[in-house]
Amino acid sequence: MDCKQCMDILKPEVSIKCVRCQGNFHHECIGLSEGDFKKMLPMNKAKWKCPNCKISKKIGQSSPQELTASQPHSILNVDANSLMSHFDERFNRLSSTIESFKTFITDELKKVTDTVKKWTERIVNIESSVTSVNERIDNFEVELSKIHILQAELNNSKTLIKDLKESHSKNEQWVRRSNIQINGIPQKKGENLINIVKLLAERSNFKLCPNTDIDFVTRVATKNDLDIKKPKPIIVKMQARYKKDDFLSSLRKLGSIKASDIGFPGVQNQIYVNDHLSTRNKALLREAKRLSKEKGYVYCWVRNCTIMVRRTDNSPVLHITSEESLKKIS
Repeated sequence: MDCKQCMDILKPEVSIKCVRCQGNFHHECIGLSEGDFKKMLPMNKAKWKCPNCKISKKIGQSSPQELTASQPHSILNVDANSLMSHFDERFNRLSSTIESFKTFITDELKKVTDTVKKWTERIVNIESSVTSVNERIDNFEVELSKIHILQAELNNSKTLIKDLKESHSKNEQWVRRSNIQINGIPQKKGENLINIVKLLAERSNFKLCPNTDIDFVTRVATKNDLDIKKPKPIIVKMQARYKKDDFLSSLRKLGSIKASDIGFPGVQNQIYVNDHLSTRNKALLREAKRLSKEKGYVYCWVRNCTIMVRRTDNSPVLHITSEESLKKIS
């Protein structure tokens, strides 16, 4: 169906038909806007005449009385035919609209179905991912629990090792509780260490019976001793601890004593006597001496295998028994 005005293809939903010439027109072609066209009532469209028919009617129309007298039945017939034609046209338009709407709904429903399918697949994938993540979290929690158990075991092991080290250090010092360490005595081949100890006892006025008071006498190498020319310390192990304490006290009362004082003519080496400390306590003593000097402490000494420091004559005595206790020197 073509527009009578522009001869272009005419769609039913945008056309209007002249009741007189039966011509179909685009509503734009006869000067009607889309808004005005949609506002027209069906009965008005059924009576609508195109501009050309309206003009020709005005030119050749008869008076109402003439038209009524001469053609009463033809007018009714025309109006009835126009009305039927209008209803047919409206029915066709409605059918076309319904078909178009059905096609539109079908297409949209297909789009919705495709979209739902895609989202269903995505949701399934997300659910699978969530399940996988939950499984990983569960596994992680299990592994974390194992790690906590291992951490606790490790902490217990560390505590046990620390206790064992502490116990070993105490045992190491305990077996040396009756020992005296003597530094600064020259070393030579064939030396008689018992006689050297006897000379020291005589020098300090200590009554010593080597056969009953001394367990053994020997020289020992010091750890990390870089000076190979320096004589090795002499270790005297007494049979009884109280004998060791008395002998050591007597030796300390001598104050300064040199090698030349006990039979080494011309040797001015200073001789030092002290408790025989364990390796750990020797390290603590070195660090305590360093910190004491750094912090202005006057005294740092060892008594009964215990390291002690004192800032002044009137200051309290601090006992250094561990690396932690070195913090007391402040």
